[in-house]
Amino acid sequence: MRIVDGEAIVSALERLLREINTDPPSLRGVTFCDPALTGVERELACILDENLRIAREEQRPLCQDCGMVHIYIRKGKFATYSGANTIQPLIDEAVRRAYRDGGLRLSTVADPFARKNTGDNTPALVHIEEIDGADLEFTVMVKGGGSENVSRVAMLSPSAGRAGVADLVLSVLRDAGGAGCPPYVVAVGVGGSFDTVAHLAKEALLFDSDDDPELRELITARLPELGYGILGFPGVKPVSAVRVRKAPTHISMLPVAVLLNCHSFRRGTVSL
Repeated sequence: MRIVDGEAIVSALERLLREINTDPPSLRGVTFCDPALTGVERELACILDENLRIAREEQRPLCQDCGMVHIYIRKGKFATYSGANTIQPLIDEAVRRAYRDGGLRLSTVADPFARKNTGDNTPALVHIEEIDGADLEFTVMVKGGGSENVSRVAMLSPSAGRAGVADLVLSVLRDAGGAGCPPYVVAVGVGGSFDTVAHLAKEALLFDSDDDPELRELITARLPELGYGILGFPGVKPVSAVRVRKAPTHISMLPVAVLLNCHSFRRGTVSL
């Protein structure tokens, strides 16, 4: 059995959270200012590139919405950790240090009705997958409320097929417009059940899944129908990528989740 020091986990996650809020690995080498863009859309794209540069060089948050923290853990069956009985307190301590001490905006409320801020951006949203071996890997994403608010889960008839799923994706994107800060990364979960399909979509986003190239191409081919581009202004680039993850489902169901992420795609991974 391999024991990972709990403080090492906290420190590594704190560093990663600060990094993905200012210079996320998922956006390194990315440029929005495509020469093919024209007019206002090109001007806005160049502003997004400038925002990336300023955030990186001045270590400022890339977006004022520093989001909720999503963490997907791949834990080897021969790996464990010290410092806590479960992993959640270690993760929350890392979030607390990164956000409260790092000057990042606190975006989490303790109760959906009372709306009182937790004061440290905890708790993180954690999912654990057990794998073989003794590795301990954390994939971390910071996701703001704007793009989450325009996402959707639906239960379609199996007869809808890929065309019906593509119709749903286009409907979500039409309704979203510029509200979630495009160009979007679109993650589509298909299968499972009502409560698991949203998680499939989140995994598609976290791991760049491409489980169904036929569906991805069908969606991509229809994007010009939207008529908007960067930040919702008239243009040609409403989406930067489409990801799909599938799972087995019941014979009478076709669950679909369409999860949008804004252009500030903040994700990173650390292995211990």
